[in-house]
Amino acid sequence: MKKIIVPIDFSKQSEYALETAAKLAQKHNAEILALHMLEISETILTKGSNELQTETLFFMKLAEKKFNEFMDKDFLEGVTITPIIKHFKVFSEVNDVAQEHNADLIVMGSHGASGIKEAFVGSNTEKVVRHSFIPVLVIKKGPVSVDFNTVLFACDFSEEAVKPYRESENIF
Repeated sequence: MKKIIVPIDFSKQSEYALETAAKLAQKHNAEILALHMLEISETILTKGSNELQTETLFFMKLAEKKFNEFMDKDFLEGVTITPIIKHFKVFSEVNDVAQEHNADLIVMGSHGASGIKEAFVGSNTEKVVRHSFIPVLVIKKGPVSVDFNTVLFACDFSEEAVKPYRESENIF
């Protein structure tokens, strides 16, 4: 395992995922690709209004500052971090970023959606799991250990599940 993607949304759950990824990165001498998604539409980024461009630049700089502050954690000391900031929605493009950077694992925090929202939309984490071509480790609480004695691999026993299963054997 050489590259681990961690989507960052500044939540406590994404901090848990980042800490877990840091432990895995230290254990496997891997790099963390810290992925933050700015949900700024292409039309806003390209509109001609100077006022709108100034406002957009302000929000981009504010997000960059918040991102840098979020990444200032003791548990990241000695870990190679590559920040990636994209301008689209998390669930639909994390897999594209994983393929582009030849990542081995996605570690993602989740608090889950509930009620009517979950029934019709689902959580972003669930969408990443559904669309990902590489293993996704979902973290809901602060990490205690990354020495996994038992790992659940959910699959449908199809031929397509064999390759991801084999790849996940090397991760844990």
